[in-house]
Amino acid sequence: MKLLAKRISVLAIGLVLLVAIVAAGFLAAMRHHFHPSAPQPHFPPAASTLDAQRQDIRYFRQLLTLDRSFAPTDRAEANQRLDVLEALGTVLDRPHFRVALMQIDALADNGHSRVENEPRAAPLELPVRVAAFSDGLYIMRATEINVDLLGSRVMAIDGQPIDAVMTKLEQLRGGTPTWRRLHASQYLPLQDLLYGAGIASDMQHSNWTVETPIGASNTRRLDAYEAPAGEPAVFVKRWLSSERLSGMAAPWRAFEPDQPLPISWTDFDDAFRSLRLPGTCTQYIQLKTNADEGSQSITKFLAGVESHLRQDQPCNVILDLRYDDGGDYMNTYRFARDLPKLIPPAGRIFVLTGPATFSAGISTTAFVKHAGNGRVVILGEPVGDRLQFFSEGGWACLPNDALCVAYETGKHDYQHACTDWDVCFWLNYLFQFRVNSLDPDEVIPLSFKDWREGVDPVLNRAIALAQASTPG
Repeated sequence: MKLLAKRISVLAIGLVLLVAIVAAGFLAAMRHHFHPSAPQPHFPPAASTLDAQRQDIRYFRQLLTLDRSFAPTDRAEANQRLDVLEALGTVLDRPHFRVALMQIDALADNGHSRVENEPRAAPLELPVRVAAFSDGLYIMRATEINVDLLGSRVMAIDGQPIDAVMTKLEQLRGGTPTWRRLHASQYLPLQDLLYGAGIASDMQHSNWTVETPIGASNTRRLDAYEAPAGEPAVFVKRWLSSERLSGMAAPWRAFEPDQPLPISWTDFDDAFRSLRLPGTCTQYIQLKTNADEGSQSITKFLAGVESHLRQDQPCNVILDLRYDDGGDYMNTYRFARDLPKLIPPAGRIFVLTGPATFSAGISTTAFVKHAGNGRVVILGEPVGDRLQFFSEGGWACLPNDALCVAYETGKHDYQHACTDWDVCFWLNYLFQFRVNSLDPDEVIPLSFKDWREGVDPVLNRAIALAQASTPG
Protein backbone atom coordinates (compact mmCIF):
# COMPACT_ATOMS: atom_id res chain seq x y z
CA MET A 1 0.00 0.00 0.00
CA LYS A 2 2.85 2.36 0.84
CA LEU A 3 4.46 1.66 -2.54
CA LEU A 4 1.16 2.30 -4.31
CA ALA A 5 0.64 5.53 -2.41
CA LYS A 6 4.16 6.61 -3.29
CA ARG A 7 3.56 5.88 -6.98
CA ILE A 8 0.28 7.82 -6.91
CA SER A 9 2.05 10.73 -5.25
CA VAL A 10 4.80 10.70 -7.89
CA LEU A 11 2.21 10.58 -10.66
CA ALA A 12 0.29 13.46 -9.11
CA ILE A 13 3.45 15.55 -8.85
CA GLY A 14 4.32 14.67 -12.44
CA LEU A 15 0.85 15.66 -13.60
CA VAL A 16 1.08 18.98 -11.77
CA LEU A 17 4.46 19.63 -13.34
CA LEU A 18 3.13 18.71 -16.77
CA VAL A 19 0.18 21.09 -16.40
CA ALA A 20 2.53 23.82 -15.21
CA ILE A 21 4.84 23.28 -18.19
CA VAL A 22 1.91 23.31 -20.64
CA ALA A 23 0.50 26.47 -19.03
CA ALA A 24 3.90 28.17 -19.11
CA GLY A 25 4.31 27.19 -22.76
CA PHE A 26 0.85 28.53 -23.59
CA LEU A 27 1.54 31.85 -21.89
CA ALA A 28 4.96 32.16 -23.54
CA ALA A 29 3.50 31.46 -26.98
CA MET A 30 0.66 33.92 -26.38
CA ARG A 31 3.07 36.60 -25.22
CA HIS A 32 5.25 36.07 -28.29
CA HIS A 33 2.26 36.17 -30.66
CA PHE A 34 0.31 39.08 -29.18
CA HIS A 35 3.11 41.19 -27.73
CA PRO A 36 5.71 41.17 -30.49
CA SER A 37 8.75 43.33 -29.98
CA ALA A 38 9.09 46.22 -32.36
CA PRO A 39 11.93 46.01 -34.88
CA GLN A 40 15.03 47.95 -33.99
CA PRO A 41 15.29 51.23 -35.94
CA HIS A 42 18.53 50.45 -37.74
CA PHE A 43 19.17 53.71 -39.51
CA PRO A 44 22.47 55.52 -40.07
CA PRO A 45 22.84 58.94 -38.46
CA ALA A 46 20.47 61.30 -40.29
CA ALA A 47 22.25 63.48 -42.82
CA SER A 48 19.67 66.27 -42.44
CA THR A 49 16.40 67.12 -40.75
CA LEU A 50 14.60 65.98 -43.90
CA ASP A 51 16.44 62.66 -43.76
CA ALA A 52 15.50 62.32 -40.08
CA GLN A 53 11.85 62.94 -40.93
CA ARG A 54 11.93 60.26 -43.62
CA GLN A 55 13.56 57.78 -41.25
CA ASP A 56 10.77 58.39 -38.75
CA ILE A 57 8.15 57.85 -41.46
CA ARG A 58 9.74 54.56 -42.55
CA TYR A 59 9.90 53.31 -38.97
CA PHE A 60 6.33 54.47 -38.32
CA ARG A 61 5.28 52.39 -41.34
CA GLN A 62 6.97 49.32 -39.82
CA LEU A 63 5.10 49.82 -36.56
CA LEU A 64 1.75 50.15 -38.34
CA THR A 65 2.48 46.83 -40.05
CA LEU A 66 2.40 45.23 -36.59
CA ASP A 67 -1.05 46.71 -35.84
CA ARG A 68 -3.65 44.12 -36.85
CA SER A 69 -6.65 46.39 -36.30
CA PHE A 70 -6.44 48.00 -39.76
CA ALA A 71 -9.01 46.87 -42.31
CA PRO A 72 -7.38 46.25 -45.75
CA THR A 73 -8.82 49.40 -47.32
CA ASP A 74 -7.81 51.54 -44.34
CA ARG A 75 -4.30 50.09 -44.37
CA ALA A 76 -4.02 50.88 -48.08
CA GLU A 77 -5.05 54.48 -47.41
CA ALA A 78 -2.59 54.74 -44.51
CA ASN A 79 0.26 53.53 -46.73
CA GLN A 80 -0.78 55.91 -49.48
CA ARG A 81 -0.68 58.85 -47.08
CA LEU A 82 2.71 57.73 -45.80
CA ASP A 83 3.98 57.59 -49.39
CA VAL A 84 2.91 61.22 -49.87
CA LEU A 85 4.44 62.22 -46.54
CA GLU A 86 7.74 60.51 -47.27
CA ALA A 87 7.95 62.10 -50.72
CA LEU A 88 7.76 65.63 -49.30
CA GLY A 89 10.77 67.75 -50.11
CA THR A 90 10.26 69.97 -47.08
CA VAL A 91 10.48 69.37 -43.34
CA LEU A 92 7.27 69.62 -41.34
CA ASP A 93 7.49 71.31 -37.99
CA ARG A 94 6.87 68.95 -35.10
CA PRO A 95 3.20 69.87 -34.46
CA HIS A 96 2.17 69.30 -38.09
CA PHE A 97 4.25 66.12 -38.30
CA ARG A 98 2.68 64.77 -35.11
CA VAL A 99 -0.85 65.55 -36.29
CA ALA A 100 -0.18 63.93 -39.68
CA LEU A 101 0.94 60.68 -38.00
CA MET A 102 -1.99 60.76 -35.57
CA GLN A 103 -4.45 61.16 -38.44
CA ILE A 104 -2.90 58.22 -40.30
CA ASP A 105 -2.91 56.01 -37.20
CA ALA A 106 -6.56 56.93 -36.54
CA LEU A 107 -7.51 55.33 -39.87
CA ALA A 108 -7.44 51.99 -38.04
CA ASP A 109 -10.58 53.25 -36.25
CA ASN A 110 -9.45 51.29 -33.21
CA GLY A 111 -9.75 52.96 -29.81
CA HIS A 112 -6.52 51.47 -28.42
CA SER A 113 -4.27 52.35 -31.37
CA ARG A 114 -2.62 55.72 -30.82
CA VAL A 115 0.34 58.05 -31.26
CA GLU A 116 1.52 59.86 -28.15
CA ASN A 117 4.37 62.02 -26.96
CA GLU A 118 7.36 60.22 -25.53
CA PRO A 119 7.17 60.62 -21.73
CA ARG A 120 10.22 62.89 -21.66
CA ALA A 121 8.70 65.27 -24.22
CA ALA A 122 7.22 68.40 -22.69
CA PRO A 123 4.28 69.58 -24.81
CA LEU A 124 3.08 73.16 -24.97
CA GLU A 125 -0.17 73.48 -23.04
CA LEU A 126 -2.73 76.17 -22.34
CA PRO A 127 -3.59 77.26 -18.78
CA VAL A 128 -7.09 75.73 -18.74
CA ARG A 129 -8.60 72.25 -18.40
CA VAL A 130 -11.89 71.29 -20.02
CA ALA A 131 -14.58 68.64 -19.51
CA ALA A 132 -17.28 67.58 -21.96
CA PHE A 133 -20.92 67.54 -20.89
CA SER A 134 -24.11 66.88 -22.85
CA ASP A 135 -24.68 70.64 -23.18
CA GLY A 136 -21.16 71.66 -24.17
CA LEU A 137 -17.51 71.91 -23.15
CA TYR A 138 -16.79 73.80 -19.95
CA ILE A 139 -13.63 75.14 -18.34
CA MET A 140 -13.18 73.26 -15.06
CA ARG A 141 -9.65 74.38 -14.11
CA ALA A 142 -7.68 77.52 -14.81
CA THR A 143 -4.62 79.31 -13.55
CA GLU A 144 -4.99 82.25 -11.21
CA ILE A 145 -4.90 84.93 -13.91
CA ASN A 146 -7.65 83.11 -15.83
CA VAL A 147 -9.84 82.28 -12.86
CA ASP A 148 -12.68 84.40 -14.26
CA LEU A 149 -13.05 81.81 -17.06
CA LEU A 150 -13.99 79.01 -14.68
CA GLY A 151 -17.41 77.54 -15.41
CA SER A 152 -17.48 79.14 -18.88
CA ARG A 153 -18.72 77.28 -21.93
CA VAL A 154 -16.21 77.17 -24.79
CA MET A 155 -17.77 78.66 -27.93
CA ALA A 156 -14.86 79.14 -30.37
CA ILE A 157 -11.07 78.90 -30.65
CA ASP A 158 -9.22 81.34 -32.89
CA GLY A 159 -12.46 82.25 -34.61
CA GLN A 160 -13.46 78.65 -35.39
CA PRO A 161 -16.72 77.40 -33.84
CA ILE A 162 -16.10 74.79 -31.17
CA ASP A 163 -17.98 72.12 -33.15
CA ALA A 164 -15.59 72.60 -36.07
CA VAL A 165 -12.62 72.50 -33.68
CA MET A 166 -13.83 69.27 -32.11
CA THR A 167 -14.39 67.70 -35.54
CA LYS A 168 -10.74 68.32 -36.40
CA LEU A 169 -9.46 66.99 -33.09
CA GLU A 170 -11.67 63.91 -33.31
CA GLN A 171 -9.66 62.84 -36.38
CA LEU A 172 -6.59 62.33 -34.20
CA ARG A 173 -7.83 59.18 -32.46
CA GLY A 174 -9.67 56.08 -33.70
CA GLY A 175 -12.70 54.46 -32.11
CA THR A 176 -16.33 55.26 -31.53
CA PRO A 177 -17.63 58.84 -31.84
CA THR A 178 -17.97 59.14 -28.06
CA TRP A 179 -14.39 57.93 -27.50
CA ARG A 180 -13.08 60.33 -30.14
CA ARG A 181 -14.99 63.21 -28.55
CA LEU A 182 -13.66 62.36 -25.10
CA HIS A 183 -10.10 62.51 -26.41
CA ALA A 184 -10.79 65.66 -28.40
CA SER A 185 -11.73 67.35 -25.11
CA GLN A 186 -8.42 66.06 -23.71
CA TYR A 187 -6.58 67.59 -26.69
CA LEU A 188 -8.23 71.03 -26.46
CA PRO A 189 -5.63 72.56 -24.09
CA LEU A 190 -2.67 71.16 -26.10
CA GLN A 191 -1.39 74.08 -28.14
CA ASP A 192 0.84 71.98 -30.40
CA LEU A 193 -2.19 69.95 -31.53
CA LEU A 194 -4.31 73.06 -32.04
CA TYR A 195 -1.55 74.49 -34.21
CA GLY A 196 -0.78 71.22 -36.03
CA ALA A 197 -4.48 70.63 -36.79
CA GLY A 198 -4.84 74.08 -38.38
CA ILE A 199 -6.90 75.59 -35.57
CA ALA A 200 -4.40 77.97 -33.94
CA SER A 201 -2.36 80.34 -36.10
CA ASP A 202 0.88 79.91 -34.14
CA MET A 203 2.49 77.82 -31.43
CA GLN A 204 2.51 80.48 -28.75
CA HIS A 205 -1.12 81.28 -28.02
CA SER A 206 -4.81 80.73 -28.81
CA ASN A 207 -7.76 83.07 -28.55
CA TRP A 208 -10.66 81.37 -26.78
CA THR A 209 -14.18 82.75 -26.94
CA VAL A 210 -16.39 81.60 -24.08
CA GLU A 211 -19.81 82.19 -22.63
CA THR A 212 -19.39 82.99 -18.94
CA PRO A 213 -21.66 81.55 -16.23
CA ILE A 214 -23.69 84.81 -16.28
CA GLY A 215 -24.20 84.61 -20.05
CA ALA A 216 -21.63 87.19 -21.17
CA SER A 217 -19.27 86.65 -24.11
CA ASN A 218 -15.57 86.85 -23.40
CA THR A 219 -12.58 86.37 -25.73
CA ARG A 220 -9.27 85.70 -23.98
CA ARG A 221 -5.76 85.19 -25.29
CA LEU A 222 -4.32 82.08 -23.64
CA ASP A 223 -0.53 81.85 -23.78
CA ALA A 224 1.03 78.42 -24.09
CA TYR A 225 3.59 77.19 -21.56
CA GLU A 226 5.87 74.18 -21.35
CA ALA A 227 4.43 71.76 -18.82
CA PRO A 228 6.86 71.26 -15.91
CA ALA A 229 8.05 67.74 -15.21
CA GLY A 230 6.13 67.54 -11.93
CA GLU A 231 2.74 68.55 -13.34
CA PRO A 232 0.45 65.50 -13.24
CA ALA A 233 -0.86 64.23 -16.56
CA VAL A 234 -4.34 62.84 -15.91
CA PHE A 235 -7.19 61.69 -18.08
CA VAL A 236 -9.97 64.18 -18.73
CA LYS A 237 -12.41 62.29 -16.47
CA ARG A 238 -10.52 63.73 -13.47
CA TRP A 239 -11.93 67.21 -14.06
CA LEU A 240 -15.38 66.05 -12.92
CA SER A 241 -14.02 66.49 -9.42
CA SER A 242 -13.17 69.91 -8.03
CA GLU A 243 -10.95 68.33 -5.39
CA ARG A 244 -7.30 69.31 -5.26
CA LEU A 245 -5.08 67.19 -7.49
CA SER A 246 -1.85 66.20 -5.81
CA GLY A 247 1.14 67.68 -7.61
CA MET A 248 -0.81 70.40 -9.40
CA ALA A 249 0.75 73.79 -8.77
CA ALA A 250 -0.88 76.30 -6.43
CA PRO A 251 -1.79 78.83 -9.17
CA TRP A 252 -4.39 76.38 -10.54
CA ARG A 253 -7.97 76.86 -9.41
CA ALA A 254 -11.01 74.59 -9.81
CA PHE A 255 -14.59 75.58 -10.55
CA GLU A 256 -16.60 74.77 -7.46
CA PRO A 257 -20.18 73.49 -7.84
CA ASP A 258 -23.06 75.30 -6.18
CA GLN A 259 -23.89 72.21 -4.13
CA PRO A 260 -21.68 69.47 -2.65
CA LEU A 261 -20.73 66.78 -5.13
CA PRO A 262 -22.32 63.33 -4.73
CA ILE A 263 -20.30 60.29 -3.69
CA SER A 264 -19.59 59.34 -7.31
CA TRP A 265 -17.34 62.42 -7.76
CA THR A 266 -15.83 62.79 -4.29
CA ASP A 267 -12.52 61.22 -3.24
CA PHE A 268 -11.95 60.92 -6.97
CA ASP A 269 -8.34 59.84 -6.61
CA ASP A 270 -9.44 56.71 -4.75
CA ALA A 271 -9.42 54.06 -7.47
CA PHE A 272 -11.95 51.80 -5.72
CA ARG A 273 -14.72 52.18 -3.16
CA SER A 274 -17.57 50.17 -1.69
CA LEU A 275 -20.25 51.35 0.73
CA ARG A 276 -23.83 50.69 1.75
CA LEU A 277 -25.92 53.63 0.59
CA PRO A 278 -27.34 55.38 3.68
CA GLY A 279 -30.91 54.41 4.49
CA THR A 280 -30.99 51.58 1.93
CA CYS A 281 -30.01 47.95 1.54
CA THR A 282 -28.17 48.72 -1.72
CA GLN A 283 -24.39 48.40 -2.02
CA TYR A 284 -22.53 50.97 -4.14
CA ILE A 285 -19.29 49.72 -5.70
CA GLN A 286 -17.12 51.97 -7.86
CA LEU A 287 -14.12 50.94 -9.95
CA LYS A 288 -12.06 53.54 -11.82
CA THR A 289 -9.48 51.08 -13.12
CA ASN A 290 -8.89 47.35 -13.50
CA ALA A 291 -5.35 47.59 -12.20
CA ASP A 292 -3.54 48.45 -8.99
CA GLU A 293 -3.33 52.18 -8.41
CA GLY A 294 -0.45 53.31 -6.24
CA SER A 295 -0.80 51.49 -2.93
CA GLN A 296 -4.36 50.41 -3.75
CA SER A 297 -4.60 46.73 -4.77
CA ILE A 298 -7.65 45.86 -6.83
CA THR A 299 -7.50 42.13 -6.01
CA LYS A 300 -7.36 42.83 -2.26
CA PHE A 301 -10.16 45.37 -2.60
CA LEU A 302 -12.46 42.97 -4.46
CA ALA A 303 -11.67 40.11 -2.07
CA GLY A 304 -12.65 42.37 0.82
CA VAL A 305 -15.85 43.46 -0.91
CA GLU A 306 -16.83 39.87 -1.64
CA SER A 307 -16.19 38.83 1.97
CA HIS A 308 -18.27 41.75 3.23
CA LEU A 309 -21.18 41.02 0.88
CA ARG A 310 -21.24 37.38 1.96
CA GLN A 311 -21.45 38.42 5.60
CA ASP A 312 -23.91 41.27 5.09
CA GLN A 313 -25.88 40.57 1.92
CA PRO A 314 -27.28 43.63 0.13
CA CYS A 315 -30.61 43.55 -1.65
CA ASN A 316 -29.19 45.20 -4.80
CA VAL A 317 -25.82 46.39 -6.12
CA ILE A 318 -24.96 49.53 -8.05
CA LEU A 319 -21.69 48.93 -9.92
CA ASP A 320 -20.29 52.24 -11.16
CA LEU A 321 -17.89 51.65 -14.08
CA ARG A 322 -18.27 55.05 -15.75
CA TYR A 323 -14.64 55.97 -15.11
CA ASP A 324 -13.06 52.52 -15.47
CA ASP A 325 -10.88 53.04 -18.53
CA GLY A 326 -9.05 49.72 -18.42
CA GLY A 327 -6.30 47.58 -17.00
CA ASP A 328 -6.29 43.79 -16.65
CA TYR A 329 -9.69 42.14 -17.01
CA MET A 330 -8.44 39.03 -15.18
CA ASN A 331 -8.44 41.12 -12.00
CA THR A 332 -12.24 41.50 -12.12
CA TYR A 333 -13.44 38.39 -13.97
CA ARG A 334 -14.12 36.14 -10.98
CA PHE A 335 -15.70 38.92 -8.93
CA ALA A 336 -17.95 39.98 -11.83
CA ARG A 337 -18.92 36.37 -12.51
CA ASP A 338 -19.87 35.74 -8.88
CA LEU A 339 -21.51 39.10 -8.14
CA PRO A 340 -25.08 37.91 -8.97
CA LYS A 341 -24.63 35.12 -6.38
CA LEU A 342 -23.89 37.70 -3.68
CA ILE A 343 -27.39 39.20 -3.76
CA PRO A 344 -30.81 37.56 -3.35
CA PRO A 345 -32.39 35.89 -6.42
CA ALA A 346 -34.79 38.82 -6.73
CA GLY A 347 -31.99 41.36 -6.40
CA ARG A 348 -30.70 43.39 -9.31
CA ILE A 349 -27.37 44.80 -10.43
CA PHE A 350 -27.38 48.32 -11.86
CA VAL A 351 -24.25 48.90 -13.94
CA LEU A 352 -23.40 52.54 -14.68
CA THR A 353 -21.44 53.17 -17.89
CA GLY A 354 -20.18 56.12 -19.92
CA PRO A 355 -17.72 57.15 -22.63
CA ALA A 356 -14.75 56.57 -20.29
CA THR A 357 -15.81 52.95 -19.70
CA PHE A 358 -13.12 51.39 -21.86
CA SER A 359 -11.02 48.29 -22.52
CA ALA A 360 -11.09 46.11 -19.37
CA GLY A 361 -13.88 48.34 -18.06
CA ILE A 362 -15.96 47.13 -21.02
CA SER A 363 -14.86 43.55 -20.35
CA THR A 364 -16.06 43.84 -16.74
CA THR A 365 -19.40 45.23 -17.90
CA ALA A 366 -19.78 42.27 -20.25
CA PHE A 367 -18.79 39.79 -17.54
CA VAL A 368 -21.46 41.11 -15.18
CA LYS A 369 -24.19 41.28 -17.81
CA HIS A 370 -23.54 37.71 -18.95
CA ALA A 371 -23.44 36.37 -15.39
CA GLY A 372 -26.53 38.33 -14.35
CA ASN A 373 -28.76 36.45 -16.79
CA GLY A 374 -31.42 39.16 -17.10
CA ARG A 375 -30.93 40.70 -13.66
CA VAL A 376 -28.58 43.44 -14.90
CA VAL A 377 -29.74 46.95 -15.85
CA ILE A 378 -27.28 49.27 -17.61
CA LEU A 379 -27.75 52.99 -17.04
CA GLY A 380 -25.92 56.07 -18.30
CA GLU A 381 -24.22 56.58 -21.64
CA PRO A 382 -22.75 54.07 -24.12
CA VAL A 383 -19.34 52.59 -23.30
CA GLY A 384 -16.28 53.98 -25.06
CA ASP A 385 -15.73 51.19 -27.58
CA ARG A 386 -17.44 48.55 -29.67
CA LEU A 387 -17.90 44.93 -28.66
CA GLN A 388 -15.18 44.06 -31.19
CA PHE A 389 -11.84 45.80 -30.69
CA PHE A 390 -8.10 45.19 -30.80
CA SER A 391 -5.77 45.64 -27.82
CA GLU A 392 -2.66 43.89 -26.36
CA GLY A 393 0.27 44.64 -28.73
CA GLY A 394 3.25 46.80 -27.90
CA TRP A 395 4.83 50.24 -27.80
CA ALA A 396 7.79 51.78 -29.58
CA CYS A 397 9.18 55.27 -30.19
CA LEU A 398 10.49 56.87 -33.36
CA PRO A 399 14.27 57.10 -33.79
CA ASN A 400 14.43 60.88 -34.15
CA ASP A 401 11.18 62.51 -33.04
CA ALA A 402 9.90 62.14 -29.47
CA LEU A 403 6.74 60.35 -30.61
CA CYS A 404 5.66 56.83 -29.68
CA VAL A 405 3.21 54.40 -31.25
CA ALA A 406 0.93 51.86 -29.57
CA TYR A 407 0.28 49.01 -32.02
CA GLU A 408 -2.52 46.54 -31.24
CA THR A 409 -2.52 42.85 -32.13
CA GLY A 410 -5.22 40.89 -30.27
CA LYS A 411 -8.89 40.90 -31.23
CA HIS A 412 -11.57 40.82 -28.55
CA ASP A 413 -15.11 39.96 -29.60
CA TYR A 414 -17.66 39.91 -26.81
CA GLN A 415 -20.61 39.46 -29.15
CA HIS A 416 -19.66 36.53 -31.41
CA ALA A 417 -17.45 33.48 -31.31
CA CYS A 418 -13.95 34.54 -32.39
CA THR A 419 -12.33 31.66 -34.26
CA ASP A 420 -9.31 33.08 -36.08
CA TRP A 421 -6.37 31.98 -33.92
CA ASP A 422 -4.07 34.43 -35.65
CA VAL A 423 -5.93 37.53 -34.46
CA CYS A 424 -8.37 36.40 -31.73
CA PHE A 425 -6.79 36.87 -28.29
CA TRP A 426 -6.22 33.36 -26.98
CA LEU A 427 -6.95 34.10 -23.33
CA ASN A 428 -10.58 34.85 -24.22
CA TYR A 429 -11.08 31.16 -25.08
CA LEU A 430 -10.78 30.40 -21.36
CA PHE A 431 -13.74 32.64 -20.47
CA GLN A 432 -17.23 31.69 -21.54
CA PHE A 433 -19.33 34.83 -21.95
CA ARG A 434 -21.28 36.54 -24.73
CA VAL A 435 -23.49 39.63 -24.79
CA ASN A 436 -25.67 40.92 -27.61
CA SER A 437 -25.25 44.53 -26.57
CA LEU A 438 -23.95 46.78 -23.82
CA ASP A 439 -26.19 49.67 -24.84
CA PRO A 440 -27.77 51.33 -21.80
CA ASP A 441 -31.30 50.25 -20.94
CA GLU A 442 -31.81 53.93 -20.19
CA VAL A 443 -29.61 56.59 -21.77
CA ILE A 444 -29.01 59.29 -19.18
CA PRO A 445 -26.65 62.11 -20.19
CA LEU A 446 -24.83 64.37 -17.76
CA SER A 447 -25.29 68.10 -18.26
CA PHE A 448 -23.11 70.83 -16.81
CA LYS A 449 -26.23 72.21 -15.10
CA ASP A 450 -26.70 68.92 -13.24
CA TRP A 451 -23.03 68.76 -12.27
CA ARG A 452 -23.07 72.35 -11.02
CA GLU A 453 -26.11 71.60 -8.85
CA GLY A 454 -24.39 68.56 -7.37
CA VAL A 455 -26.77 66.17 -9.13
CA ASP A 456 -25.66 62.83 -10.58
CA PRO A 457 -28.73 61.85 -12.64
CA VAL A 458 -27.36 58.39 -13.47
CA LEU A 459 -26.68 57.44 -9.87
CA ASN A 460 -29.99 58.98 -8.75
CA ARG A 461 -31.89 56.89 -11.30
CA ALA A 462 -30.09 53.74 -10.20
CA ILE A 463 -30.96 54.44 -6.55
CA ALA A 464 -34.61 55.07 -7.44
CA LEU A 465 -34.86 51.82 -9.42
CA ALA A 466 -33.13 49.89 -6.65
CA GLN A 467 -35.55 51.23 -4.05
CA ALA A 468 -38.54 50.49 -6.29
CA SER A 469 -37.39 46.89 -6.75
CA THR A 470 -36.88 46.24 -3.04
CA PRO A 471 -39.83 44.58 -1.29
CA GLY A 472 -41.12 46.67 1.59
